[in-house]
Amino acid sequence: MNLETYELKAQVVKALAHPLRLAICEYLLETKEPKCVNYIASVFNKNQSVISKHLSILQQASIVKIQKEGVFTRYTLTQPEIIDNLLKSINEIVKKTAENNIRLTKHL
Repeated sequence: MNLETYELKAQVVKALAHPLRLAICEYLLETKEPKCVNYIASVFNKNQSVISKHLSILQQASIVKIQKEGVFTRYTLTQPEIIDNLLKSINEIVKKTAENNIRLTKHL
């Protein structure tokens, strides 16, 4: 693979490397329907501009897409099954890390 391919991969990883963006992805996965930025902002108790910025980063990485419905712009995951698998993998890593840390502290 050439370096440009790794640049694209890094863009996806960087887009997901923020707690709020991960939470937005998980929320969109759970709701299974497109949501407008104001609704997402209310769910996370954040300013609309903050959520818009994060959605823009996710959109640039092709993680979310826009669906125009009249005057409304709604966001949805581009490939929910892939995000679902990725989030499950991340959760498993976190779980295993926590289990290992608990085992280590028992030996102290």
